[in-house]
Amino acid sequence: MIPSERAPVSGRAQSRRRLRTTEPIRAESTSLALGAAGAVVGLVVGLVLLRGTAPLSGPGSIGQIAALSTLAVSGLVAACSLAVLAPRRHPWMRALPWWRRALAVLGPALVYAVLAFLLTGAMFAVLQQAFLGVALDRFASTFWVSASTGAWAYVVGAGAAALDGRSLATLLMVFLTVGVLSAAMLSPDPYWWERFFSELGAGSDQAGLTFNLTLLVTGLAFIAVGDFLAHDLGLWARETGEPFWKVRVVHATLVVLGAHLALVALISLNVSKYWHNVVAETLVVVFGLALLLFPALLRRLPGGLLLFTGIAFGILVMLIVMFDVVGYLNMTAFEMGAAVTVYVWLLLLIRTVSAAGDSTRALAEATLHDQDPDLAR
Repeated sequence: MIPSERAPVSGRAQSRRRLRTTEPIRAESTSLALGAAGAVVGLVVGLVLLRGTAPLSGPGSIGQIAALSTLAVSGLVAACSLAVLAPRRHPWMRALPWWRRALAVLGPALVYAVLAFLLTGAMFAVLQQAFLGVALDRFASTFWVSASTGAWAYVVGAGAAALDGRSLATLLMVFLTVGVLSAAMLSPDPYWWERFFSELGAGSDQAGLTFNLTLLVTGLAFIAVGDFLAHDLGLWARETGEPFWKVRVVHATLVVLGAHLALVALISLNVSKYWHNVVAETLVVVFGLALLLFPALLRRLPGGLLLFTGIAFGILVMLIVMFDVVGYLNMTAFEMGAAVTVYVWLLLLIRTVSAAGDSTRALAEATLHDQDPDLAR
């Protein structure tokens, strides 16, 4: 009787051990460990850099120290997660040339780092306005630096390890919005919008640095989006019998878009107005070609890509008419409207391709299970 009573207990123990070693459990445990490590780093940073009573926002404030701490820790955590953990989920990343794999790590890691810096600083600025006159002692200030750094380390670690084409495209949209709005709020000229969009990056002040850094990091990360998209598109092309040259064309176009977006930031108006305009106009031309070419190349993709492409094209024509013919929009409104339309279209394209890649993988796994259930497990 004794062996038979212990058998179920042993089986449950083995199940618990197997559960602890599954990939989702390991990933969550790793994220928690990174969050705890980030909190410790934030604790040390706070104790070293904060002296006496400090306000929530401003020079030498809790928010400034917390933003710098989250910038460094988030960048380091994202780089480690993308270099070590992401290839476990995406084994194809290991086959990339070293320089492309380096860009696939560098671009998203910078996005996470700068986004953490901007949002942390903004959060403490809002708190300062909500609690006017509040100042905290060294230990309370250190607690908030530690808590902010730990929270971002956890979020970034979990997000970077599970990064794919869809989540990276959505992350870039959030980052681009936060970066541009931050530059607009930091601009010393409150009427910058009366001229044109690139005016934000024309100066060498905080607004210009924020705007150009946002475009530069977005351009670098967009090259990583091209790698994710090319992989998912390649899976779909092999399953449907589409020629692989279409994948190469789409991938090359996205790389060119990312490179030109980075060049727009590097060659700002105060560096060279002529070359800035050349690069910006080339970027617009490539965007236009992508809008016309991609739906034709990928017309067999599922979803409403063709429908939304027509809608996006109609919106762009309407914007041109309202700006150039009617005169209802100024240059800034036209540029912002066109940029939002094109980027939303690109986001839909990336999500559609990623969904097609996921469906292809699911179909392959189902076929494998039908052929050999033991091998599929």
